[in-house]
Amino acid sequence: MKKAAAAKWLKQAFHDLEMAERNISIEGYDVAAFLSHQAVEKLLKALFVHQDRRIPKTHFIDELALSLDLSEEVLFHIFELTADYTLARYPDVSDAVPYEQYDKSMALEKVAAAKKVFELLQDRYDDLKEGSIGE
Repeated sequence: MKKAAAAKWLKQAFHDLEMAERNISIEGYDVAAFLSHQAVEKLLKALFVHQDRRIPKTHFIDELALSLDLSEEVLFHIFELTADYTLARYPDVSDAVPYEQYDKSMALEKVAAAKKVFELLQDRYDDLKEGSIGE
């Protein structure tokens, strides 16, 4: 059952990553950044479930990553995305409106960081991919 639950988290993580990429083409750069963060958050939560651990009630992906004892390289890319949970969504977090703070270059960097996290952690979730959701 835990494998099926973890697979659901992973499936949504991949969907969020795909939607992040798609938002770049419609100039939804802030949304792309936010969804990059969300994709990584859900990937990390899938790993918690897969390890039969309780998912911490947080959206701070740096805290999740540190709890999973991930490599410095993975942490580097996660730290690139940490602020986007709030910065890309809330106008009171900085002096600018969120969507005005992001451009195509930044959005591409955010998506690339998320994709790198997925790539670097692939060995931890490979057995959860398609086909294991109903198990």
